[in-house]
Amino acid sequence: MPTVNFMIHAGDLITTSNADWQWAEWFEAGGWINGMVPTLATPGNHEYFKDEQGKSRVSKHWRPSFVLPENGPKGLDETTYFFDYQGTRFISLNSQAALLDSTVMDTQADWLVQVLTKNPNRWTVVVHHHPIYSTKNGRDNDEWRAKMEPIYRKHGVDLVLQGHDHTYGRGLNMPLGTSRKHPDGPIYVVSVSGPKMYDIGLQDWMDRAGSNTQLYQTVSIDSDKLAYQSYTVTGQKYDSFVLTKNSKGQNTLLDQAPALLPERLDLPADYQQKFKPDQLQEYRNRFQEYKARKQQKL
Repeated sequence: MPTVNFMIHAGDLITTSNADWQWAEWFEAGGWINGMVPTLATPGNHEYFKDEQGKSRVSKHWRPSFVLPENGPKGLDETTYFFDYQGTRFISLNSQAALLDSTVMDTQADWLVQVLTKNPNRWTVVVHHHPIYSTKNGRDNDEWRAKMEPIYRKHGVDLVLQGHDHTYGRGLNMPLGTSRKHPDGPIYVVSVSGPKMYDIGLQDWMDRAGSNTQLYQTVSIDSDKLAYQSYTVTGQKYDSFVLTKNSKGQNTLLDQAPALLPERLDLPADYQQKFKPDQLQEYRNRFQEYKARKQQKL
């Protein structure tokens, strides 16, 4: 997308929060693009460290590296914020700080309600690191989901972009067997752009899944249409959908993924080596159950 207006990064830009050489590599990789295209970043768990007093803080590199809105709650400067751009409200939430401290979670939730209640825009996109619905078995941010998802649904959030789980999943919270044509809540996306991979859980909420695959996304909004594309690092389109919003604010989903190549669901190589036979069989069973469940989705 050569005419992109800005780029969004959903946390874990680096591995070690205050490692200067890792930040140097991150900025070197972006090169001149970082000097021409605004970066809108949200911190993940790897951007956090414990200071001399044992208190968790965002990386010392965070605020000197980025120029982000300072309209969030006090103490969450340039990590929790929002901005409006051509009819869309973009909101960054600091899930790491929230999961470390329930009072911070409550503060962000109260702030989010205010930001969404006074939202004059047609579209709303939320970005945070920890998923509302995880893509990996054994990882479940239930406190985060219980606090935030009802707010998203009540106030008509359209798209939630997330990371953390090192696999790919896109879907929504609707019962199996019901039509997905008119979503009653946001579309959730979990993605991974780096080479570190986990095994995928293949949960019920997913309409499109991906394992052991590096991906990036493009989102374009034109009046009443939001078009989403996901690509592999070699440029192959892996996922695609369009949301159309009517005059009442109701969305219609056109899922274009079924016409694309089959999902990539192979285990990462290191998991194939370290998994015991019973674990491999469990994954195969999970894969077959996932394919069967997808036949129920309309």
